[in-house]
Amino acid sequence: MFSARRFLGFTTAALLASAGAATAGDLIYQPINPGFGGFSDNFGYLIGTAQIQNQHLPESEGGGGGGAPDISFPPIVIDLGGVGTPPAAAPAPQSANSTGSN
Repeated sequence: MFSARRFLGFTTAALLASAGAATAGDLIYQPINPGFGGFSDNFGYLIGTAQIQNQHLPESEGGGGGGAPDISFPPIVIDLGGVGTPPAAAPAPQSANSTGSN
């Protein structure tokens, strides 16, 4: 029969042997799109996939636009509580001799 110490030794050896195979390798970037340096034979597949995804557009419109979209935004008003506004003009000082009679 196996003793507990011998079983623990075999288990530890098995774990250490399998730990080397579980290490991760280097990640290497490989572009798919031919426009970014990918394999040029992927072009037909990518165009076909894009056309399948684009089937919701009516054929008569061609998928293009007729110019810039008409977007109107409401005016933006932000009340900063007087911060950033120019100070009100100070009233002109009145001279002591201007009593209205000469």
